[in-house]
Amino acid sequence: MHRSRNPVFDRLRVLTHALNESRLMFRDRATLERHQSRLAAEQLRWVAVHSSYTAQRFRQAGLSVGQWRQLPPISKAEMMANFDTLNTAGVTLAEVLDVARRAEASRDFSPGLPGNLTVGLSSGTSGSQGAFLVSRAERLQWAGAVLRHLLPDWPAGLLRRQRVAFVLRAEGQLYRSVGSSRLHFEFLDLLRPVDELAERLTAARPTLLIGPPSVLRALLNAGATAYPERVVSVAEVLEDADRTALQAGFGPVVEVYQATEGLLALPCPHGHLHLNEAHVHFDFEALGNGYVQPVLTDLRRRAQPMIRHRLNDLLVLADGCTCGQAARRVVQIAGRQDDALNLPSASGTRLTIWPDFVRGALNRVASLCEYRAEQVGAATLHLQLDPDAPALREAAGHEIGAAFTRLGVGDIELTFGPLLADLPGAKRRRVVRSWH
Repeated sequence: MHRSRNPVFDRLRVLTHALNESRLMFRDRATLERHQSRLAAEQLRWVAVHSSYTAQRFRQAGLSVGQWRQLPPISKAEMMANFDTLNTAGVTLAEVLDVARRAEASRDFSPGLPGNLTVGLSSGTSGSQGAFLVSRAERLQWAGAVLRHLLPDWPAGLLRRQRVAFVLRAEGQLYRSVGSSRLHFEFLDLLRPVDELAERLTAARPTLLIGPPSVLRALLNAGATAYPERVVSVAEVLEDADRTALQAGFGPVVEVYQATEGLLALPCPHGHLHLNEAHVHFDFEALGNGYVQPVLTDLRRRAQPMIRHRLNDLLVLADGCTCGQAARRVVQIAGRQDDALNLPSASGTRLTIWPDFVRGALNRVASLCEYRAEQVGAATLHLQLDPDAPALREAAGHEIGAAFTRLGVGDIELTFGPLLADLPGAKRRRVVRSWH
């Protein structure tokens, strides 16, 4: 058997990557940036030779590879439209989608593509579903980074039995291969009924619990009992109310920022979220009010290169952290840029209202358990409330009205209704703009 398919070899590679992560947690910004420059020079030379679409982007921009930071960014839609010539594995988007969709339908995620390639689909919250393609070497490195940053009590935690429970839409086969007698992985398919998942979670007795905050909170409400050393929020915006509930019900909560585009931010020993700048370079486009939109270049990923790729997320950043790491701290993942509301101003122009302002207003409504705010027209906002009671409608309308008045929003129509259930496996989005 080829060495790369040997589970023992895989476990050793993951452990090596995990140990290497410690030396990549730079405490000096200049040293981190020199490290990025070295990786970028090697990565860009390789990608420009092996990815014809990336080479075409440089030619069209009239730039050399050394001028990569001036390369115009691309979006997920552009990446998908050029997938066949962007990837370096010689596969087509049709092949990737066929394997990924059959896996989603059968719930058997073991099949991949020749060459030990893993494929998958994003949840499509931006309106267009993305596909990802990852080599085995990239998966092992990713697993090492996750192990180093998430395993409780590193490195002493390696010596104890660890039970990791994932509540995910798609099972990652990598973990099956790197599991051992001391490191056991339990996958809970979030398409299963909540009561069933709550029972399985209780039986699993995890030391590390990973999943979307809305799902973990639903399991808590369904009676799941677990006392993990750490709870890891993934896939959704982690709001203060969710963090408080999960900490009270399960244990200490940290956050991971991950997307189709890669592993973007990880928690430090003090529990704060830091950009994964040892492996990914970030530029930022300012959007006002302290919000920025990231443009990333993955410095290691080669099967599906991410070079000057614009994310659709809104971030609030800060320099410095009590942990001493030089990587920038993510104060807040505020939502998706295309979910920002676009409403009339009192002066007759249009205003951009970021999702965080809407969430802040509705979080002040006492006794409101859950909600969804959706812009459905040029000046119409529909609020779905749980519970949907007259008093809560009045309170929600008051808080939204007060917030919008402070922001200079003009006359809008508020409509109300009961909260509709999300589709199984869908990410929760509390603030949405469906009107364009």
